[in-house]
Amino acid sequence: MPDDFSKEVLASLIDAEALYDQAPCGYLSFSADGTVLKINQTLLTWLGYRADEVIFQKNFSEFLSKGGQIHYEMFFRPMLNVSGTVKELSYELAKRDGTTFHVLFSAVAIRNAQNAILAVNAIITDNTHRKHYEREILKAKKLAEEEKRTFQFLADLIPEMIWTADAAGEIDYINERFIHYFALPDKVFSVNRILTKIQPDDRKRFIASWAESLLSVNDLHIELQLQNSSGQYEWHAVKAVPYLNEGRELVKWFGSCTNIDVHKRALKQKDEFISIASHELKTPITSLMGALQLLDRMKNDPSPKMLPSLIERANKNVKKVNTLVGDLLNVSQLNAGQLHLNKARFKLGPMIFNCCEHILAEGRFEILIEGDDSLEAFADQTRIEQVVINFINNAVKYAPASKQIFIAYTAGQGFAKISVADKGPGIPKDKLQHLFDRYYRVDSAGSQYSGLGLGLYICAEIIQRHSGEIGVDSQLGEGSTFWFTLPCSS
Repeated sequence: MPDDFSKEVLASLIDAEALYDQAPCGYLSFSADGTVLKINQTLLTWLGYRADEVIFQKNFSEFLSKGGQIHYEMFFRPMLNVSGTVKELSYELAKRDGTTFHVLFSAVAIRNAQNAILAVNAIITDNTHRKHYEREILKAKKLAEEEKRTFQFLADLIPEMIWTADAAGEIDYINERFIHYFALPDKVFSVNRILTKIQPDDRKRFIASWAESLLSVNDLHIELQLQNSSGQYEWHAVKAVPYLNEGRELVKWFGSCTNIDVHKRALKQKDEFISIASHELKTPITSLMGALQLLDRMKNDPSPKMLPSLIERANKNVKKVNTLVGDLLNVSQLNAGQLHLNKARFKLGPMIFNCCEHILAEGRFEILIEGDDSLEAFADQTRIEQVVINFINNAVKYAPASKQIFIAYTAGQGFAKISVADKGPGIPKDKLQHLFDRYYRVDSAGSQYSGLGLGLYICAEIIQRHSGEIGVDSQLGEGSTFWFTLPCSS
C-alpha cells in the first residue's frame, strides 16, 4: 500500500450515510407496531415527503392501499413472525399527492434476546416498470388470444376446410367445416386418421408429397379425393404452407382443403364432350366427303344413275352437321347471355303443324294433334318451333316402334301448355332428373344414341327465358310425354 494512503484516508472515502440516502432503492426501518424509525432520501422522494414528516410521525401501513393493509396484517406480519424474513411481496404505495406506484417489498426482522421483534429493516424496489411490462405482456397475450379466436371464427365461416399442424406435421387445429365434412364428433383428427379418408389410389401420392414438404420445408400442393361423411369421394385441392419464425425455424404449418369436385367433373365432362362432338361431326362429314368424291367421279357420266341417292345422302349429312353446329352456337349464345328473344303473339296450332311437316313428309309416323285453334302465346315463335321440333325428333329417335306421336296444346290460367307424347319404351326414373342437363345423353336399352347432349338443355334454357316451365313424365313400357308452358300474354 502506498505511504500516502492510511486507513483513515480509506475510511473517509466511504460515506455510509450518503450511500444509504442515495441508494437506487428505498430503505426503511420501522418498529414492531409499524412506526417509521428511519427512511432514506430515495424513498422520501418517491413518496413526496420530508424526513421530519415521516419519522416517528407515520405508520408504515399508512402508505399501503386498503388491500395492501389487509395483506400486511394477515400475511406479512405472520410470515415475518414465523420466518423472520419476507421477500419480494408486491404492494402499492400511496404518494403524498394521492397517486400510487408498484413496489417489491423485502424485509428482515430484528429480534431481542427473547426472540421478540424489535424492528424491521425493509428494502423497497420500484416495480412500476416491471408492472407496466407485465401489463403489456398480459395485454399482448389477451390480444393474441382474441386474434386466435378471431382466426378460428373466420376459419369456421369460410367454406374451405382449414387446419394447422405443428413442426412435426401433427395436426393441432381443425375448423368446423373440417369437423362437419368428416363427421368428427370428438373434433380430433390426426394424420393417420386423414390417411383413411384419402382415396386409396391417391394415398401414396399424398404420403410422398407430405413427407417431401416436411423434409424440405416447402409448400404442399396436391389434388386428391377425400371421403366425406356420406362415404362419397370428392376432389379437393390440398395446400399447406410452412410458417417460419424470425430465426427461419419452422414453427407451424397452415393448411386448407378446397373442394374442387364440381370443377374436376366439369373438366372431365368437357373432355368427354369434345370427344363426342368430334366423333359426331366426323361421321356426317366423312359420309359427305364420300358422296362428293363419288359425284366428282361421275361428273362426266351423261346419265349417272346414283346421282339422286348421292345428293340425298349429301343433303342429309349437311343437315346433320348444320344441326350439330347450330346446337353449339346456341349453347355459346346461352353462356354469353346473347340469346335474344323476339316476342310476339301467334297462334299455336299453325306453328305446331309447321313443326310436323318434315316428319309427315317421310310417311313413317302418324302425328295426332289436338288443341284449341284459337289459342295464342306471347313468345319468340322461331325459338318455340325449335323446342317443339326437338321434342318431335326425340320421339322419332327414341321411340321408333311407336309409329304414333301425340301433340296437345291446352290453355291454363294465363299460360298455354304444349306436350309431345310417344308410346315408346319410356325412360327410367333415375334418368329423368338429368334429361335437361347440359351434355347429358340418354342410353336406352344399352344403345347409345347420337347427339351432343345439348338439345334438351337448349330447350330448357329457351323456355326458362320465356318465364315458362318444362318437364317430362314417363313410365317404363308405356311411353314418355315432354311438355312446356308459355305465357299467353305479355
